[in-house]
Amino acid sequence: MTKLQNLIKDLKKANQRLKEATRTKPTQMNKDATIQRFEFTFELTWKTIQEYVRDQGFDCKSPRNSIREAVKLDIINNPKQWFAFLDNRNLIAHTYNEKIANSIYRNALKFPQEVDKFLKEIS
Repeated sequence: MTKLQNLIKDLKKANQRLKEATRTKPTQMNKDATIQRFEFTFELTWKTIQEYVRDQGFDCKSPRNSIREAVKLDIINNPKQWFAFLDNRNLIAHTYNEKIANSIYRNALKFPQEVDKFLKEIS
């Protein structure tokens, strides 16, 4: 299996777990779990994008650059939403505020569908 194939396999599993979390009752604990699953699913997603872009002959070292290249390669068609996901991921890593957490939670509910679209584009 190639590195990209392994990343895709892991991303599918992570996205499935995120989907499970998004279907739970939105208690504070479940919101926190959803946010955590969003965070590691996002990490796997950008690393998968990065590897896919490298396989196409381009190099990118950051999540933001990876998203830009994915848009150019037409494997992501909603860059504004993807940059919002990235901003949410960055907020998770640097602060905890309940209002921000609730906003991230609402945005995380949209992420599994975007990951599914991305996976379909690269398959």
